[in-house]
Amino acid sequence: MAKAQAMPVDVVLMDVQMPVLDGIAATEKLLATGIVGPAGQASRVVILTTFDSENYILSAVDAGASGFLLKDTLPEDLIANIRTVAASEAVISPQQTARLLARAGRAGGSGGLAGSAGLGGPGRPGDTVNAVNAGLPDPLTPREQEILTLIARGKSNAEIAAELFISLPTVKTHVGRVLSKTSSRDRVQAVLFAFRRGLVTRDELLGQ
Repeated sequence: MAKAQAMPVDVVLMDVQMPVLDGIAATEKLLATGIVGPAGQASRVVILTTFDSENYILSAVDAGASGFLLKDTLPEDLIANIRTVAASEAVISPQQTARLLARAGRAGGSGGLAGSAGLGGPGRPGDTVNAVNAGLPDPLTPREQEILTLIARGKSNAEIAAELFISLPTVKTHVGRVLSKTSSRDRVQAVLFAFRRGLVTRDELLGQ
């Protein structure tokens, strides 16, 4: 960890199976140090592994990883994904997202917010809006809810800017507020928040 602080980097590629300390625990410990990259932003971790396991994916997200990629990822895709993470956007494949959503749905249960919002199927007008902001000290504005929905549908900041006809800096400001208000560490957690609150359905999240 001392070396990491002395030689900061923007993105760390982390293996899962390592001697002494596994990649998940190493990720958690590394990010707990609060190290920053050369650009002054917090360093980000991408888990690179041969194991496409739900437990690994969930553990990686819980540990603070911004991405989870398999070692058979094509080199050009790997580079593109690293650049995406460096630009402060999380990377998780659609298949991995599906597993997270399945777990999120089970965790929501019939008494949770996911159940009250109908997992994307609101009842009376205004139900979804109320469910989205339920329990939030600082409610999301209509524009922020719109931004959150687009994030959940896999849109990048540039795509959101183009779709809403607003500037990229404005999108970044909105995204930052959405993450802060929903207590989401990154876009992956924001997606899960949007799903649990009924803003999007599983089909929308998976692009179906």
